[in-house]
Amino acid sequence: MLVTAALLFLCFLWVMLCMRFYTLISKENVIQRRLIAIGAGLGAGLIYVLGSMIVTLLRTPSSSELQRQVQQVEDVRVQRR
Repeated sequence: MLVTAALLFLCFLWVMLCMRFYTLISKENVIQRRLIAIGAGLGAGLIYVLGSMIVTLLRTPSSSELQRQVQQVEDVRVQRR
């Protein structure tokens, strides 16, 4: 939950940075302003997607933890009746 909030906050900071440049550009440069707005949206989306992928990779169990689980399963014996 906290990681998702941090990702959303990072996206928000990116959009605010782009909005700062958007307000600095003259209203006569319509194409440049539109490109900055598109870049803000695409950049925020890319930050969120890549951040989510990295968080998923970091949360996966390591190989040593997986081996421990396998060893525990091998230690269990089933007796026949």
